[in-house]
Amino acid sequence: MTLANAAALLHWLKSRRSDIAVGEASAAMGWPKSTTSRLLKNMQRYGFLERDPATRRYRLGLLILELAGHHRAGEPLLEAADAALAELTRQSGHATGISILDGIEVVVLRSRAGTQPLRVVTPPGSRGPAWAASTGRALLARLPDAEIVARFRDFPQPPRPAAPHSLPVLMQRIRRVRSAGWEEASDEQMPGLGGVSVAVADPQTGDAMALYVAFSALHVNRQQRRELAAMLLDVAGQLARRFGDTVHAGAPPVARRAHG
Repeated sequence: MTLANAAALLHWLKSRRSDIAVGEASAAMGWPKSTTSRLLKNMQRYGFLERDPATRRYRLGLLILELAGHHRAGEPLLEAADAALAELTRQSGHATGISILDGIEVVVLRSRAGTQPLRVVTPPGSRGPAWAASTGRALLARLPDAEIVARFRDFPQPPRPAAPHSLPVLMQRIRRVRSAGWEEASDEQMPGLGGVSVAVADPQTGDAMALYVAFSALHVNRQQRRELAAMLLDVAGQLARRFGDTVHAGAPPVARRAHG
């Protein structure tokens, strides 16, 4: 087993929603079945994968899940934000979470289910298009324009019609985020999925993260979204003052709440 092959297989598995057979992995990776079989067995041996004894198919192992739960654990800003979002979920009944930016994608670090009848939960480790998510645009808004342009020189295909379909449209949305201090999305990544987000950072480490509230877009009206955004802004303001995040703290409060 080579580390490069194991890493390549794990990257492929990220896009899968089900377990895999040796033949499927062999075809996807372009490796001989014998090589693929040995790799999967070794990855199972070391805990990276598990194998169902009945179907003989493989899935991610507990070691991967355990490591994911420890990613960035203990970072003061992350833990403080997570605690604040737990209270926000309790007050609002909606799902909340924390995401970070990775190139032109966002990755969920923490997520918490709400108590609403229609629950929206995105598992930690999930990836999505940053340009088509409120979390992604909130984080992109903290970058210089030149860096955003460089990342989106070849603009990706939007996942749904409501998502930005060109760089000028994305930059227009980002300017609104910078003015308002928060961003929203509706029906951009998945049908019926809505969310509002803010971004905060720890200047000591340079790490920025987006805090979000997720909900069914059909069941949360405009006024309710603004109220959720106001709750997030209060959380972000407290974190900004605590950690010295002058970028977020500098946004005009009136403009934040007037965003539509």
